Amino acid sequence: MCIIKKIFKTIGIILLILIGLLLLALAGIFIYHRIKMPQDKEFLKEQGYYSPVSVGDHSLNLIDYGGSKTEHRIIALGGLGAGFPLELRTLADELKKTSKVYYLARPGFDGSDDTDMEMTAAAVVEEYRTALKNAGVEAPYILMPHSYANLPATYWVSKYPEEIEAMISLDGSPAQELSAEHKQEAEEDMAEARLSTVRTLIDLGIGEVALRLFIQENPDYSEDEQRVSDIMQLLTLGSKAYESNMAYFVESTDSVWQMMQPNDVPKLYINSSAGYRTISEVEADEDDFEGSDEERQQKYKNKLEDAAYYREHILTPYTDKLGNCKVVDVPGDHWIHSEKPEKCAEVITEFLNTLK
Repeated sequence: MCIIKKIFKTIGIILLILIGLLLLALAGIFIYHRIKMPQDKEFLKEQGYYSPVSVGDHSLNLIDYGGSKTEHRIIALGGLGAGFPLELRTLADELKKTSKVYYLARPGFDGSDDTDMEMTAAAVVEEYRTALKNAGVEAPYILMPHSYANLPATYWVSKYPEEIEAMISLDGSPAQELSAEHKQEAEEDMAEARLSTVRTLIDLGIGEVALRLFIQENPDYSEDEQRVSDIMQLLTLGSKAYESNMAYFVESTDSVWQMMQPNDVPKLYINSSAGYRTISEVEADEDDFEGSDEERQQKYKNKLEDAAYYREHILTPYTDKLGNCKVVDVPGDHWIHSEKPEKCAEVITEFLNTLK
């Protein structure tokens, strides 16, 4: 019996030592993470992807892509993902031939500081406006939102139309009037999409390991570009503001619809996800489909039906209420600015040429 007690006592001591070593290791990693964060932002700055602008107790990242100072001022706004500044480069290079092009990241995204504020569309717009004013970027602006950023952009153009020369939506998320049932379903979907576990891992300093579990390296990026992308992913997914954006996505979808006011500000909506109208357009983007001919044809048919439903029941009501909005189909994936930047630039340039 004494021998058994000694064995258990020894095992207990070993477990305590292992737990202590684990806690020390996690503490060391946590401290390293806190030290590394400002170094990462310095690297972003060296690569031209970090230029903080104060908005009070925190700063937003305002990237200047260059371009003409005598024509339009395009303010690109990213969606709910991270790394938009890298995705935007080719399109920005085309647009800056005639316009001044910026990317403004909201709190918690792509190098902007984190914040505890509630990330409603209205709150985000006030952050944007303050940052541009403090940076000396004068209105009127051409807003160029992608995805989720279309909601605060719609709020902005509705509430402050005098500040907006035009708005160009890159497959933006339309504001919608949501029923109570639809709102509950959408909120449940968004809750499942939140990555609080990833944020915890990032806070512990092991985010780079977690990152590779969720996001693969981009084979088209150089080593430095991949590091820029990884830093932006970690800073974004590790922020409280990211989760707050997810939490207020559904509320913003409905509340922006309620406050929308049609006006004469010129607007362009580049419709990619629901831009498919023919089988040949679907085939061009689905040429790697594996399956029988019958399965392929059914998938193509379903995609056309989904696109038609979206245009009729979601996009058209939104653009009609928005007012003075031209819709141009550029069939492709949701990241059309990255997938077909030359085509987007062509459509946008043609639109810009119509502005007085």
